Amino acid sequence: MIGAILAGGYGKRLKPITNDIPKSMIPIKENFTILDRQISDFRSIGITELYILSGHLGEKIEEYLTPKYKDLKITYFREEKPLGTLYSMRNLLEHRNDEDIMLRNGDTVTDMNFKSMVKFAANASFGAVIFAVKMRSPYGILEIFGDTVTRFKEKPFINAYINAGIYIFKKNIFDHFFESYPDKELETTVFPRLASRKQIGAFMEDAFWMGIDSEKDLEAIREEYSNREDAPWGYYKTVMTDKKSTITDYFIRAEEEPTIHIPGQSVVRFNTGSGMVLPENRRFREGSIIEPRGDVVIRTAEATRLELITIH
Repeated sequence: MIGAILAGGYGKRLKPITNDIPKSMIPIKENFTILDRQISDFRSIGITELYILSGHLGEKIEEYLTPKYKDLKITYFREEKPLGTLYSMRNLLEHRNDEDIMLRNGDTVTDMNFKSMVKFAANASFGAVIFAVKMRSPYGILEIFGDTVTRFKEKPFINAYINAGIYIFKKNIFDHFFESYPDKELETTVFPRLASRKQIGAFMEDAFWMGIDSEKDLEAIREEYSNREDAPWGYYKTVMTDKKSTITDYFIRAEEEPTIHIPGQSVVRFNTGSGMVLPENRRFREGSIIEPRGDVVIRTAEATRLELITIH
């Protein structure tokens, strides 16, 4: 499988930042851009060949990535003017049509389990798979009986899924990209046609996801990345520290086995998930509290969130 990133948008809602750099190169923490995060996702599933489908300020991407990721084979296809995402995919397929493709929009950040998505696609009969996430209402929702408001929910998740901008395309559906369409975007051409032919599957996972499309989104993702360090298995971040204690949150994806160092006088509390703590061979589940010492392996059966509470 090869990877590809759609990085050709103007990012108009993020001006003036995007006057000088493309949206995908906006830093979400010091020396770490949206592109850096996306490349780490590709690396986590063993992808070493990457295609950047760029346009606006595409040369800035090339200047940034080429010296930084010498271990990857990166190819750049830059449009002089916007021709649409359908053209971008056609251009890619004219050069590479011998492997399945994972394509993603260049403005999203997610903690989704990419290994699970690849496994789902491999075991499904669909020619394409889309990552689908629950939609959060942009407004507060009122429940009303007669003229009385009985309940108020501030921007809840609602019973609908949205396209999260991460796709796997198998070789057997590549011909669909070269059919005749009246429009130039994937969302209004290939996707509806594949859906009508029941050729798209939805990979669904309850995971953090954000599209960076406004200054408010950028502020939120930078807040998320405050004191956060990503790892191939998930991330950890310090959420509180004072003279008496430090609390570090860990998120570990399903079917991972990271080694975590537990200092003396520490407690580990599992907020979600299940699995095994090694070498103690002790099972954990939601609500479990353990007091291991030294280096331990957390073997997860499902996505796990834990707190490491260290007393100074």
